[in-house]
Amino acid sequence: MASERVPAGLSGVASHGSLLDLIRSTGGLSRQQLLTETGMSRATLYERLEALVRHRFVYEAEALEATGGRRSRKIRFDDRGRVVLAFALGQTHATVSVTNTEGCQLRSRTISHRITEPASTVLAPLLALGTELLGQEPDEVLTGVGVSLPSSVEAATGHVVHSTTIPDWPPDAVVAAMSGRWPVPLVVENDARAAALGERRTDNETIVYIKIATGIGCGIVVDGSILHGAHGAAGDIGHIRVASDGPVCSCGRHGCLATFSSGRSLVGQLAASGYSTLQGISEAASRNVPEVAQALTVAALVLGRALATTVTTINPDRLVLGGTIGVLPSFVEQVRDQVLADVVDRIARGLTVEGGAGGDDAALQGLTTLVMRKVFAPDAVDGLLLDYAVS
Repeated sequence: MASERVPAGLSGVASHGSLLDLIRSTGGLSRQQLLTETGMSRATLYERLEALVRHRFVYEAEALEATGGRRSRKIRFDDRGRVVLAFALGQTHATVSVTNTEGCQLRSRTISHRITEPASTVLAPLLALGTELLGQEPDEVLTGVGVSLPSSVEAATGHVVHSTTIPDWPPDAVVAAMSGRWPVPLVVENDARAAALGERRTDNETIVYIKIATGIGCGIVVDGSILHGAHGAAGDIGHIRVASDGPVCSCGRHGCLATFSSGRSLVGQLAASGYSTLQGISEAASRNVPEVAQALTVAALVLGRALATTVTTINPDRLVLGGTIGVLPSFVEQVRDQVLADVVDRIARGLTVEGGAGGDDAALQGLTTLVMRKVFAPDAVDGLLLDYAVS
């Protein structure tokens, strides 16, 4: 999904990076259009474009319709052959994908794992799989790597922080493993936050995304940007206490939302009836098996009540449910009914509650967006061109 953000400096783009940002965000413009949009002198614009062309940031694409003289050509962002390597890690499986710059998956593989195992045990086969997928098209250019984790992540460093899911992983385990394998820019993000970004339709909407799989995660996107919070824990709603005397949570407290509405909680309730996996629960829900339907109804009721507070606080355009449990149509409907019943009319008015993309698609899309933003941010591009000039 292309960014809808207004590029920096439309009325006076000065740097190479800002000029590239304008070209990327518009899908390409002619030289005359760039002169009009930026207010640059012709000599300055042509110098900037020549440098961007020389270093394969832009290229001259299709000829535009003639307006009485020589046909001008559109200057486009040069994404030809560029790919992103994305890793979406869950608690029971991981998907590795090679995507194009728009997030379209070119090649993907999903493998099972246990996220509670040591970092090296989990990451080693994923690194090997990433190398294998990249090696299938040797002419591709790896632009960057993105990784999503079912854990709190410090966005600035990519370090795992305050994790109850992978408490024994070194904070820099992912950064060390990925940077050691591929010397390109790296983004590490929480899985629900990456998926929230991937689910957005434009950068003008506010979206709250809830992932209900083994655990419960939440991502909030406002004006195209992920809300991280002061310590990288924004959206950690699985540990909202909804009952002071409820079951013991993995965090050690009693009555957290995850103990009522997560996939782990549902498996604990339904294993004795023969439904010991999320996929088994999903299939039973589609057949409307009574005990499964009842357990999901209770989980949706508790979740909906908790989300009413989040929705009232954020006032989003859309509330999107993802994850194996979250995308079940009956579950979405019950959460929607509860949320709309609990919030005031001015919050409910215009609010859409819906199921999101299945699988890891949204997280992979979000990771691609984050990598592209990091690699081609105006300051990053200016820094690269300065390094080229010095070397």
